[in-house]
Amino acid sequence: MKTRSLTQFYQDIPKLDLHYHLLGGVKLSTMQALANKYQVPLSEEDAKSYYRQYQIPGAKRKGGIEALTFLYRIMREPVDYQTVVMEVAEAAKASGLRYIETFWNPSDSAISYDILHPALVEAADLAEQTFGVIIRYIPSINRETSPEIAVEMIEEVIQHPHPYVLGVGIDYKEQNAPVENFWKTYRLAELNGLKKTAHCSEFGLHWRNVETGIELIGCDRIDHGYSIVDNPELMHKYALSGVPFTVIPSNTYFLMQWPNNTEWQQKQPIRMMAKAGLNIIPCTDDWYIHDTDSANCYRVMVEELGFDLDAIRQMIENSIDAAWVSEQQKLTWKKEWLAEFDHLRAQLIEEPMIDASLYTPYQKLSQ
Repeated sequence: MKTRSLTQFYQDIPKLDLHYHLLGGVKLSTMQALANKYQVPLSEEDAKSYYRQYQIPGAKRKGGIEALTFLYRIMREPVDYQTVVMEVAEAAKASGLRYIETFWNPSDSAISYDILHPALVEAADLAEQTFGVIIRYIPSINRETSPEIAVEMIEEVIQHPHPYVLGVGIDYKEQNAPVENFWKTYRLAELNGLKKTAHCSEFGLHWRNVETGIELIGCDRIDHGYSIVDNPELMHKYALSGVPFTVIPSNTYFLMQWPNNTEWQQKQPIRMMAKAGLNIIPCTDDWYIHDTDSANCYRVMVEELGFDLDAIRQMIENSIDAAWVSEQQKLTWKKEWLAEFDHLRAQLIEEPMIDASLYTPYQKLSQ
């Protein structure tokens, strides 16, 4: 008997999130508690201004980067980070999320890496034991600081190696800090066996930032990368190469660019990336800051951006392939999780109705 609703399906299917900022998982109540703990002034109005779900049209608005900057300032003890990791894992389990690779910025933290790193490892172990959610870490460059600070950061990471620390990333405002400024940090990371990813062409910036991230820096993945649609030839090249692009269906820039929902649906570059055959991987970015979760991420991909469930299954397989885990682990997850996806799909009361005007087929290209 078929009894499963689409809402339940989005929640239950096994999912991975390879583009998620750890402090983006701080609840409003947790932010307020941390501010109170360290006696940092924070009115309820100011706190809510960081969170999309509480923002009032026309009111003063703060974005995700401002939220992360504030949180790094008020998280002053390892236990603060451990609390957040556990809250993230609990929310992940409720959303059907099994595996997370999460960014955090060591150079922004008030706690030295040698002290905070073991606490994060301990929290990841406890999260897996308690909730069955695997959390791994990607120390990330704050590109609004100097390349020299970034080098100092990666040298600290290299001095304290651990299998839970998988690679290096770069985030924050890209406009005046292209990824090539930080080539030395990436070179050191590569020489020490770390993977590489980078936020590129996130805010409508030029496609050459993606090209630089792949061709010059040698990134294993690209985070965002939407402006690649402005260069069809290069987009086709990367579709053939299979380089993964972690895309965010709740991306703030595009929601602000096209506040009319219908226009946003039609113009969202994720759909064009899929049609070109790019290896796209839906991710959440910041759960509480963006008022989303992993289940909602996949709901948007289907109900707002027009993908069918075959495409969703392919994207989950893409996520497994792009995860920075062993090949044996990937094979195990593909066998178990994709079979689970098929089983859950077979229980659906009905498949989603795809609007032909929105429908975006996805075809995985090969050379």
